[in-house]
Amino acid sequence: NNLVRSLFLTDPVKFAFEIYDSGVDDKYTEFIIINEGYLMFYRKFNPITAILYAEKETTAEKLLTSIREDTFILFIEPKWRYLLNFPNAKTYPEVLMMCKSPLVLGREGVRGLTVNDAEEILKLYGEERGNTLIQMIRENKTTAYGLFLDDNLVSAAYTLVETKDVAVIGGVLTSEEFRNKGFASSVVSSLTENIVKKGKVASLYVREDNIPAIHVYAKIGFKEHSRRLWVSVNTEVKPL
Repeated sequence: NNLVRSLFLTDPVKFAFEIYDSGVDDKYTEFIIINEGYLMFYRKFNPITAILYAEKETTAEKLLTSIREDTFILFIEPKWRYLLNFPNAKTYPEVLMMCKSPLVLGREGVRGLTVNDAEEILKLYGEERGNTLIQMIRENKTTAYGLFLDDNLVSAAYTLVETKDVAVIGGVLTSEEFRNKGFASSVVSSLTENIVKKGKVASLYVREDNIPAIHVYAKIGFKEHSRRLWVSVNTEVKPL
């Protein structure tokens, strides 16, 4: 649909997932388009995700009632919060932040991750997420950075999607015993530097109530771009 595609180009940061999923991963992607709005389902992972966009209340209502799934994660703009009435839903407000010129906070022990780091990646992220990340590295679909202490990977982050204009950072994780030492700041800032050197804007989502993380990202040079709600319906999956 050309209307939807031209909408995406008005804000490549906000619509990065839609641009990527409908272009690169279109076999897992399905659109329901009503008037000026859409629902985009992404079925590659479990639970499935749905992004809802609407300018008018009537469109948002129609799109919400067209969801047939029982278990899913919905991303929706905060202005439509009052329309949500899914039973057994938990809502997490998130801030989308973006950065065009990062300040790198400490480089010691930080480097790019490759498939040769598979064992360490599995140790940090666990079986499921670790294997997903290793596969993405193997297929050249992500840029991943980590911080090593004595050859042990203790903190890492990677890009969830990369379009020609934007790279969305996610999977920011530090081993429990090494938290609050600034390691994630080092990793995210180096990853952001790499993204910006490639001529892209770096972005990331952070929970609105995660004030310490928001401060750290602001220090690196991230600024608020927009907000969304993460709505988990019949699933315990929530933003980190």
